Formats: sequence, structure tokens, C-alpha cells
Amino acid sequence: MSLFTIDTDSCKRDGLCAAACPLGCIALDAEGYPIPHERKQAYCIGCGHCMAVCPTQAIRLDRFDDTGELLDRKNAATPEQVVQLLKGRRSVRAFKKEPLPEETLRELLDLTEYAPSGHNAHPVRWSVAATPERVAEAARATVDWMRGEVEAETERAAALHLAGIVKAWDRDIDIVCREAPALAVAHGPATGITPMEDGVIATAYLELAAHGLGLGACWCGYVQMAAGTDAALRELLGIPEEGRVYGALLLGRPARRYRFIPPRPGANVHWV
Repeated sequence: MSLFTIDTDSCKRDGLCAAACPLGCIALDAEGYPIPHERKQAYCIGCGHCMAVCPTQAIRLDRFDDTGELLDRKNAATPEQVVQLLKGRRSVRAFKKEPLPEETLRELLDLTEYAPSGHNAHPVRWSVAATPERVAEAARATVDWMRGEVEAETERAAALHLAGIVKAWDRDIDIVCREAPALAVAHGPATGITPMEDGVIATAYLELAAHGLGLGACWCGYVQMAAGTDAALRELLGIPEEGRVYGALLLGRPARRYRFIPPRPGANVHWV
């Protein structure tokens, strides 16, 4: 199978694709048309830089079915909009009792495939509880794990005040999943290029994507922690035996409207 296909009628022979390739997988023939580099073509990670930079969409990596979509500059966010998006993000812990459509969840999760990934490996997989009932099952399994920690009097139980969370659950107060309509758990292999970093970045991408679409999200550390070792929760979430959990996010429509941006201290920076 060849590495890419060139539309010679639209190719401008400007060498942009070869220059943009981070691994030098593209060479130019005597007429200036792109050809796979004899040796380095095997290094291709499918990042698509060559396709993204070509002004005429003359190159298509053969692993893709088409040349992609046009980057519409008219839809680009202004610097002010980007700043407000990032500053206005909140960890939402109160949700409207409205389920999220599966197509909305799918749209959000598909966006995470555009997140950075070490060597473009994209090892992240998602387990999604898409209804309040399924989220409640995950919360219940997490509380069962907490009970075990409390009974064993572990340092973690004391540090995280797990006894209080268990007592709240027994009073029908869900501090674990906050009665969220949906829960997305990122997991992947234990080994690889950067699986942990990829999982964290993908979860952060999902959170910002949800915020950008007017939804609320909150990292669910309790589920993430429990799913690291608890067999019942891992089975419920469908996490492979050798898999590692790298992030968990509650999702739903915010029950409250936030109107202001609280201040934050400046970044702690050591300039070198």
C-alpha cells in the first residue's frame, strides 16, 4: 500500500508538504512532485501535516478516505473569545436532570481525537455511562470501594475523608458523581509512548469541548481512583485487565449560570 496519493492536476509543486512533514517522510521527484521518501516513509505517524498545509488539497494520506475539511478562518475565535473560554471554565458539580443525547456525547468524544498525542499514537479509549441510571451504578460501585478503604482504615480513607462521603451516600446524597447525566472515563494501555499524558490531555480536551458547547463538566477523581484497582467498577466500565485509567469526567447541562470570572494568581514561573 502506498503512503499517499497526489492529484497532479492540482499540485503546485511548492514543496510545502515535504517541508511540513515532521519526520521527513516526503521527498520530491525530478519534476517537483511529492513522492514517499525511500527510507523514511516507514516513519509516517499519520499526523496529516502534509494535508493540512497543502493549499489545493492535492495530497491525501492513503490511510484517510478524503482530504479533510477546509479550515474556515471566518470561524476562528478571536483572542478575546479564547481568553474568556479558558477563564470562564468552571468545575460544574450541579446538573440539570436532563439526559445528554448520545449524538452529543459522540460529537464531544470525536473531538478528543484532535488532541495532541505522543507520536500521534492516540491510545485513549473511552467508557461512557450515558444515562443517569448507569452513572448511579458507577457511583454505587465507587462507594462500595470507599467502604472497603474506610473499614481498612487506610491513609487514603483518612486523607480524602471517605467516611463522610459514604455516610452522605447512605443518606441519598451523591458526592461521588453528583447525579450527573453522563460519565466518561478515559483509559488506555499501561505502556507505550506517552499513554498517561495522552489520557490526561484527551480528558482536558473533552472538558473544554463540553464547556465550548455550553455544557458543564467536572473531573471525577473518586471514580478514577476507584477504577484503578476495584474489580467490580472496572468490570462495570469495561476496562481491560491490563488497562489503566487516566481520567474521568462528569458531563451534563449546568444547573446554575455563572456570571463572573473570579481572579486567579499569576503563573509561578522560573525564567531560564
